[in-house]
Amino acid sequence: MLKVSIVILTLNQFAHTIRCLESIRKYTPEPYELIVVDNGSTDLTLPYLRLQSDVILIENAVNAGFSKGCNQGAALATGDHILYLNNDTIVTPNWLTNMLRVLHSSEDVGMVGPFTNYSSAHQQIPVTYTDLWDLNNFAKEHEHKFAGTVTEVRRLVGFCMLMKRSVVEEVGGFDERYGLGNYEDDDLCLRTANAGYRMLIANDSFIHHVGHVTTNQLEQSSLMMLLHTNREQARRKWGADIFDLLYKAESTITFCIRWRERTEPLQACIASIHEVANEIIICNCTGEQREDVELETSVPIRWIDATEDMDAGEAYIIQQGSEQATQDYIFLIDASEYLPAPERRQLRALKRSLNPEVNAVWMVGEAKRDGLHETGAERLRLIRRNVQVPNLKGISLTDYDAKQGDTTQHIKSEIRVASFV
Repeated sequence: MLKVSIVILTLNQFAHTIRCLESIRKYTPEPYELIVVDNGSTDLTLPYLRLQSDVILIENAVNAGFSKGCNQGAALATGDHILYLNNDTIVTPNWLTNMLRVLHSSEDVGMVGPFTNYSSAHQQIPVTYTDLWDLNNFAKEHEHKFAGTVTEVRRLVGFCMLMKRSVVEEVGGFDERYGLGNYEDDDLCLRTANAGYRMLIANDSFIHHVGHVTTNQLEQSSLMMLLHTNREQARRKWGADIFDLLYKAESTITFCIRWRERTEPLQACIASIHEVANEIIICNCTGEQREDVELETSVPIRWIDATEDMDAGEAYIIQQGSEQATQDYIFLIDASEYLPAPERRQLRALKRSLNPEVNAVWMVGEAKRDGLHETGAERLRLIRRNVQVPNLKGISLTDYDAKQGDTTQHIKSEIRVASFV
């Protein structure tokens, strides 16, 4: 079973740390290691931690800040996952089990968090318990009510963040420019989203969070100054307000699937795209009755019957698709093709970053030949709805550029569409 490295920062607050560690030991059956980074505690915290045989302890003489402390802990991690957890939390039964299930529900998931009683944004929910003795009863009812469900969000808060180690290595840890703390978790969320990963709340995971026990040690004026300074730090880094970027509207996509042969794996094609599709249009060139086709997807589906043009080309698909599509862009794909998980992630990143002035995106196809992947020709894949195009059959990127002149802005993407063939 894969191991989780739990990274916890401490700065005094001895009683909170004891409750946090005891709850982890009691309610975490999965393999894990505890890495505690102390940022200069002067109470009983350090003597206590030094006596804990299951704690890997890093001692900083002074407060190195949240980002640096978390990065120090992650650098010692040997687990397959990294969990950043505040020391003023108390975990409950199945807290980690449920988050791990969600984290591995798809290769596209990069970060998972729980619900709690105290947090900003989407993770705080009303609770009925008033004393910690009733916490587990509430958590049990909550888990039963929301069993197996998730909520996709644009940001998760740093009191409890579970990430695949590979994702941390790809996008990087916390940015240490944020000093003592605040906005470093938003910065990490933005980088995770820009890499095309999804962030989810495991709805059936709940932990108790006291909240701000470390920053509350600051004077109110100092805390307000820290919040202002770090928000400006983020603005200078990203060129815009970080919340505007986190909640920026994504480009939406209608996938137009050209289904030419009954034997083509239409359902498998849909399964590979439904997580990144806002809408699906199937151009039925098979002559088959659509009522005979059973499709499993939560994405809205529309049909085009193209039996009179059994070899419908891209221009025809774009023209017909534009009449029914309701999203920003049309993505052209054949039923014999699919999007592998890494390409879905790249497409999700493209949806976040696509300049609205771009009208066309070219991509390279890959076909299987004797078990090997063979790179195919560039093909127009993504086009803004209602953009007029010529008949594209056999037209190369250079030819298309010459035909369009400066009237159509286009880009080339590294996203590769694979073939079942």
